[in-house]
Amino acid sequence: MTDGPALLVQKIYRETEALYARLAPEMGQAALGYRILYGPPRPCPDILFIGFQPGGRGQDALDGLAEGQHTSWPTRFEFAAAPWPLARAIRKIFGVEDLDQCTGLNLVFFRAPSMTAWRRIPRPVRKELERFSLEKCEEIVKALCPRMILVIGLGTFEALAQGLPVLRKEHSRRPDVLAREGQIWGVPAIGVAHLTGSRINRHDADRLAVFLRDKIGFHANPASLHPDM
Repeated sequence: MTDGPALLVQKIYRETEALYARLAPEMGQAALGYRILYGPPRPCPDILFIGFQPGGRGQDALDGLAEGQHTSWPTRFEFAAAPWPLARAIRKIFGVEDLDQCTGLNLVFFRAPSMTAWRRIPRPVRKELERFSLEKCEEIVKALCPRMILVIGLGTFEALAQGLPVLRKEHSRRPDVLAREGQIWGVPAIGVAHLTGSRINRHDADRLAVFLRDKIGFHANPASLHPDM
């Protein structure tokens, strides 16, 4: 890993810490900490994953603080090994070796258990947190120069790009969009329906997985056939 992206991201961690220290008193019980990167700031990753926001409640905030989430990134991209549902869903699509060449972050750095809870934060405070996160997310993306951005959640994708539908559900009452394609900050990008929060049947989940692997050039995770994955 070259020093350039890492130094930039370290600076962003310090700036985030300062902003959070200033605004946390105004957030009250909604001050649940933050999380920026889910893996090392790897230059030119094959995929940079972007989600909307770290979830969780008070205990998650305490655990994140103890794990050092406020000061640095994990040594390994967590989608490759973490037990939580989204990471397991990603490993049903991509192999672990491929995921180890990727990294990820959130569009909004600051933790909230739900959108309802997030919107209870006083609007000026919430908007400042969102603007800051968007600016720093763009800085990180441009510094890392990923080959592809994969956005988890179509709402999150639409907040960043227009995009065109490229895959829709089959055998469903409504042909809802499964994936959109476009560009985010000059990088080719795909947005997908949230893999744990959307109602996607097995047939469409398999179609989406094949589409993503073909588009990105990754192989399937052989272990994903195991029922416990």
